[in-house]
Amino acid sequence: MLERIPIVDIADIGLGAEDPTFQAFQNVGSHLDTAFREIGFVYLANHGLNPGTVSRSMQSSKTFFLQNEEQKTKFKREVNTGDISGWVAQGREFFNEDGQDIFEIRESFDIFSLGDEAKIPETGSREDTLDIYQSLGKEAIDLTSRLLKALSIALGKDIHFLNNLHRNMMKDGNKTSMRTLYYPPIEGTVSPGSIRCGAHTDYGTLTLLFQDEYPGLQVKSALGDGWIDAPPLKGKLMVNIGDLLEMWTEGVYPATVHRVIIPEEELSRKCARQSIVFFVHPDDQVMISPLNEEKLVDSTQSRFVTALEHVQTRFKQTFKY
Repeated sequence: MLERIPIVDIADIGLGAEDPTFQAFQNVGSHLDTAFREIGFVYLANHGLNPGTVSRSMQSSKTFFLQNEEQKTKFKREVNTGDISGWVAQGREFFNEDGQDIFEIRESFDIFSLGDEAKIPETGSREDTLDIYQSLGKEAIDLTSRLLKALSIALGKDIHFLNNLHRNMMKDGNKTSMRTLYYPPIEGTVSPGSIRCGAHTDYGTLTLLFQDEYPGLQVKSALGDGWIDAPPLKGKLMVNIGDLLEMWTEGVYPATVHRVIIPEEELSRKCARQSIVFFVHPDDQVMISPLNEEKLVDSTQSRFVTALEHVQTRFKQTFKY
């Protein structure tokens, strides 16, 4: 059984590489392909993201979450109105694990646009806050584009294949989002291993995860018979496969189940935990069907769902208002 998450060095295509060659994309794609086939999760080394950009976003997010509920409610997510951006309070989101509904011991803020009118977790100057998230979003989109090129080649497609299906990330017509998460300190007696976020898979193509320094993330083993710790590694970025890429590849790249527990270390420190997640989705009307059409028995099997249909279904299953 694979006991740890693989590490892949992407220096040749990372943001530090000004003009990566086709060979560079091909080489990195080969390593990503091996890692994703094994477990669906990977740490990226030498990704080139500016640590200062991530740090500023974390600090801004924490400032927002430490405000009182009255202030945060001004930015709440109104699911029933169709506005799915904004603040999500504790207890509004849950997953089912081992037949039990796990209500989240966390709160979050979902950002679906980086335009001037975007709903963002404002603290102080809106202009300054928007600049913080726009900077992180731009770097995340740039890096994602490079990863999609590498994976397109690994999957036997044209280098631009997947990027052409993700043209509108963080714009209208696409559900790519940036989610900032805050796990408050745990008060009272809680057993180590208690769950902050129940077991689930992500909905889209890929997920980029920016973690703070505290552990808690666990990934289901490839054999499904245990959990593998996925602690933050200094300078590394975690990336995992979502439902839609699993569907595209017919399970070759698994959307691995993961969760967040409350480990012994965090209990002893009574500290808050933070992360920022960049969920990558195809454009809304992209049809999700196997990339290898030759394996289909007949043409009626070629349509699964659109990217929008899938995410709407998952949202309805997860959010309770």
